[in-house]
Order: sequence, then C-alpha cells, then structure tokens
Amino acid sequence: MTERVSSEAGFTLFETLVVLVITTLMGAVLMQGFSGVLAARVSVSNNIANLQEAILAQNIPVDPLRGIVPDYKNNPNQFRGQSRTLSGQTLRPLLSPAGTPTPFKMTLDYDSGRDLTILLYEETGRKSVELARWRGNSAAFKYRDLAGQWESVWPPPKSTSQTPWLIWIDAGASSAPLLASVAGPHDRVTRLQDSPFANPKSPFSR
Repeated sequence: MTERVSSEAGFTLFETLVVLVITTLMGAVLMQGFSGVLAARVSVSNNIANLQEAILAQNIPVDPLRGIVPDYKNNPNQFRGQSRTLSGQTLRPLLSPAGTPTPFKMTLDYDSGRDLTILLYEETGRKSVELARWRGNSAAFKYRDLAGQWESVWPPPKSTSQTPWLIWIDAGASSAPLLASVAGPHDRVTRLQDSPFANPKSPFSR
C-alpha cells in the first residue's frame, strides 16, 4: 500500500503579480484621495485666513468709533468731526487698555505722490498708526443722527447731541464703505458746576 505525500503549494508567479498590481492601484487611489483632501484643506485654510483678514480690515478702523463717549462741557475731548479729521474720546482705544475714556484722533491724509489716502489713528502721547489706505483722494468722514441727512461736519447747527449716532468712512466708489454705530450715550449728564446756578455771571445766581 502506497502513501500519498502532500506538499504545501505556494503562490504562483501570476498570483504574486496580480496582488502587486492590485496593491499598486489601491496605493495610487489612496494617494490621490489624500492629495485631494490636503489640497482642499489648504484652500479652506487660505479662504479662512483671507476672510479673517478682510473682517479685521473692516472692523479695526471703526472699532474706536463704536466706543465714542461724550465729554463734559468745555472739556477738550468733546467730539468734533470734519470731512477729513475727527477727534474725541473712546472706550475702545486701539493702543491703550479698553474701558477708560481715551482721547483719540483720526485723519485722512492724502499722499499725492502715490495717489493714496491713508487713514491715520492717534492717541494722546502715542505715535500715529496706519489703519487703512485707499486709492485716490475721495475718502471722507460723514456723520448722522437718528434722523436727518449725512453731514460733513459734526455737530451740525441744528443738532443737540454731542456725538453722532452713525459715522461713515466713505472710501470712494472703488472700496466698500466703513460704517460705525456709536453705541454709547450721546450727551453727558449735566454736572452741578455746569448748571446756570453755579455760574457767577448767571442771572440766577446771587
């Protein structure tokens, strides 16, 4: 009686080649997928960075304007606005700690050599910094209360409030305007020394 000798058969050359081809194809597909994901991630990151930069560019110049507060009568930091410059005090300064009324000034300075209008911001005792720039010489500040027309000077003759409700930085037709809503009070509460009875020259005082 003869015994059958069983030998373990290995992979043939053809089977090995098929496995290698399939593995190579799967690797290529996966690499393309990963490269697509990485490209999309880079694109999204760039878009987010550009959006953040645009938001900052829109918000930084108007942030001090949102925090404008009135000053007491006859004090030097009462809000005053012209078409190319404005000054007052704000609770949202860019160079000093927030929350304390800080005198500031904004100026639209035109550089004729480069045909650029530069928005400069300055606080008392600090160097001015550039906040934005626009092509041409058409940028201007405009002011408005709750009702009425946009004014190029503040306070206008008929206004009874010290600060405007809205401040518009008109950058010209080629750029989006910057609009700030002044959130604080628009007049200071009258102090005792500001009342007619405290004035020695007032007919009410003896």
